Amino acid sequence: MNRNFLSDALRSALGKRCPAWARALLAVAATLVFSVFVFSARYAMMDEYADFRYAQIHTVTVAVFTAIFAVSVAVQMKAARRLPLSMLLLLCGITGAVLLAKISLLDYVSDDYDIFLSNWIYSYTGMGLREGLGTYIESDYTPPYLYLLLLISRLPDYPWLYLIKAASILCEILLGYAVMRLAALRLRGDAAPLLLFHIAQILPTVVFNGAYWGQCDVFYTSLCLLGLWLALQDRPVRSMLCFGVALSFKLQAVFFFPALLPLWLRRKVKLRHLLMIPVGYMAMMLPALWGGKSLHHVLTVYLQQAGAYSFMTINAPNLYQMLPSSIDRDVLFSMFGSMAMCLAFAALAAACLAVCLKREALSGESTVLFALLVLSLVPYCLPKMHERYTFGADVLSLVAAAYDPKRVALPLLFGLASYISYTAGLPGDVVTDMRFATLAQTAGIVLTAAALWRTLNAPQAARCATEVKA
Repeated sequence: MNRNFLSDALRSALGKRCPAWARALLAVAATLVFSVFVFSARYAMMDEYADFRYAQIHTVTVAVFTAIFAVSVAVQMKAARRLPLSMLLLLCGITGAVLLAKISLLDYVSDDYDIFLSNWIYSYTGMGLREGLGTYIESDYTPPYLYLLLLISRLPDYPWLYLIKAASILCEILLGYAVMRLAALRLRGDAAPLLLFHIAQILPTVVFNGAYWGQCDVFYTSLCLLGLWLALQDRPVRSMLCFGVALSFKLQAVFFFPALLPLWLRRKVKLRHLLMIPVGYMAMMLPALWGGKSLHHVLTVYLQQAGAYSFMTINAPNLYQMLPSSIDRDVLFSMFGSMAMCLAFAALAAACLAVCLKREALSGESTVLFALLVLSLVPYCLPKMHERYTFGADVLSLVAAAYDPKRVALPLLFGLASYISYTAGLPGDVVTDMRFATLAQTAGIVLTAAALWRTLNAPQAARCATEVKA
């Protein structure tokens, strides 16, 4: 008998593809192993409950994050049907390590949670479900996000911050899935798109936004990216519903809407399909209407947000970081606010005009690049922008780089700009002057515009080369 029989068998097994039952068994086994790690993790906020229901709270926390791990692994197992066992084991290990790293950030308490979110949840604790849906608490968030806070309030003796962050971490799986599907339109095989699935979830912007800060920008961004993929896959109704649901969470979803232009020019979307956007939006508002909120409120909630600030920039990596900081922010807005709005619309109009003039050369790649250009350019020119409003550009730049590895500078530049901006918006010292964030964002926008222009002119250049050879 061969003394290396066991080693040879293991090597052979690691190199073989797994049937569906084996992938399911591996997912269950990996989930059980992860539950042991998450059970042993440190949760500092639970120290407040040491003598009061600690065991129950700990059990809920373990169950929540084990479920998130199970969902992530299930998504990957379905997308990795052709990968060998060794790759599946690696995917499970990476998923567990990333999620445990995010769990280590759960105990950070931001000012937003301390001042706003925790008080809003506390307001809901004394209300019934329907009463909470219809009550106008002192919040400028849209009803769909308030539904989440209302559900969290049903656990009055639990660290609410954990659940807020868990919701964002769960939605990051959808974000990774959308990035993976968009990349798979160009990349061959299963391994490269799955790699992007993980990279999308460990981007500094993504980790800062959700697991650390407890923000919800991943909600609308993941839905918009999913909608973009569905449109490119000739599923316009589902695509527009995704855009409508995304809009119900945050107004910043409108930054994605100019991407509908190349989709319409390519006949991926027709004008009648756009009616699905308000349908998706209103469907998300039905619980609030059932609870007693007025139709006027759900239709005008964003008008209240529009007048909330009068600053040229709120830590965003945009053009107005170059203005002198010695002048009062309100004075700067009164001087340049109208000009900034006109500049943003002019820049958007110029980008749309270029796409219309080159509509015969439009492709899936140029559509992604145009969406990236808009997502980075509009917050760059508009006033009143927060550091979080370039979240979509940070993530979509990964897809642009996947289409052409020469564009690897795009996620690096956009990521650097956002990282500097986030450190300015969070407690502590900013890593460097905010003007460097603006310079990085500017470089990313210029490179994106150049890549889009080359893509739109590539077919014409190819035709000209063919004619010269002939």
